[in-house]
Amino acid sequence: MFVEEYSRYTLLSQGNSATWNLDKKTVILVCVLTLPVFIFCATYMTLIGIYEKILYPDTHTLKEVPQQWLHRALLYNTLSNRDNFTQNLYLNVAQDEMTIKKYKLVCYYNFPTNADSLQVDDLDPSMCTHMNVGFVQVYNNSIFLDTSEQNLLKRLIKLKYSNSELKILLSIGGAGAGNGFPEMVLNHTNRKSFIKSVIYYVKNYQIDGIDLDWEFPNENPGTDKNQRMHFTQLLEELRNTINRQPKYNFLVSVAVASPTNIIENSYDVSYMNDYVDFINLMSYDYHFYTKVTPFTGINAPLYASDSEEYYLATLNINYSTNYWHYLGMDRSKIIVGLPTFGHSFTLANSKNSGLYAPSFGYGKLGSQGFADYAQICLFLSANHISPVFDMDTKSPYASKYFEWISFDDPQSLTYKAEYIRDNQLGVLWYIL
Repeated sequence: MFVEEYSRYTLLSQGNSATWNLDKKTVILVCVLTLPVFIFCATYMTLIGIYEKILYPDTHTLKEVPQQWLHRALLYNTLSNRDNFTQNLYLNVAQDEMTIKKYKLVCYYNFPTNADSLQVDDLDPSMCTHMNVGFVQVYNNSIFLDTSEQNLLKRLIKLKYSNSELKILLSIGGAGAGNGFPEMVLNHTNRKSFIKSVIYYVKNYQIDGIDLDWEFPNENPGTDKNQRMHFTQLLEELRNTINRQPKYNFLVSVAVASPTNIIENSYDVSYMNDYVDFINLMSYDYHFYTKVTPFTGINAPLYASDSEEYYLATLNINYSTNYWHYLGMDRSKIIVGLPTFGHSFTLANSKNSGLYAPSFGYGKLGSQGFADYAQICLFLSANHISPVFDMDTKSPYASKYFEWISFDDPQSLTYKAEYIRDNQLGVLWYIL
């Protein structure tokens, strides 16, 4: 056998020249045909590498998640644990009420814009421990409220007559550009003017503090890479001002991001912990339709799905809260956000309606994929839909034909309430 194979080799390489020429042409032809395939594959892998840098930043593909996070996730990711929690709610009501009093229940209230908006007279003063009212902007390095907003703020302060323990904070900034933060934090003089305006509202309107909602410091490092530092300086100067004049003591909270890459770019967490009373974690919008992520996903998952890896496995409440704590924020200062809205998607294939199903746009439900709870309830009842409850993420979702929606329901909120209590977090906040 060996001799035969050897003979064939010698005949091909040293013998008949016609045979060699034919094989040479064949090799050239194969190379010509495979070259486009090679170029395509190389281009494809390059593009994949670019997308991986977006979806899976190097700082997270190489960083090991602390083992206790995984242990805690596995411990609370059980149905029996939820059953025990539910039983405790009924068996130890008095104890739970005492426990709840120690926590913060932070609500966001937007200034009403029309008759259909939630009005001040409709608010229950006992519903929340803290009410963040907004959103107001920063103009010329100072807080600015127009006349109607000033009058509404005065009416809101009167809610404290019915609940003296209610804390009312003025929320500054909000989503979108043009909130005045980049210019205000730029230097000490500008920050001093801002703090002076804060003191004015604390003194004259009897507000209990401010909530800073800058989305987000250092979001574009090429514009001003020092914004992260300047924002930390603002918090430090606010805290020093509070310490110097205890007569006008006020609270400072910050609305903060959940994705790890934004946390690292925007916040010096260990210093923030010394300067803020609490943070309001925007633990939602983990998944929504974009051209880069054209697939369905849970809006506010408690845990990662078993199928998620790398950066996608960090997009959940459990990871975000632990990451903030890992970087230096006290657990008691982390207020977990619970959304009262869902995200809708348009499915590419109505028969493929699970998690990470291909999608090619926002759903028809809501506006640009944002659907409030009333719209979701109507969608479910009108179409007689029974939602699917995903046990990995502890979250429901539903679909009908090409419409797909992720949202929260009493079952998912029960899991989150359990998680918040067991992890000794600052409880929760939501938008009224």
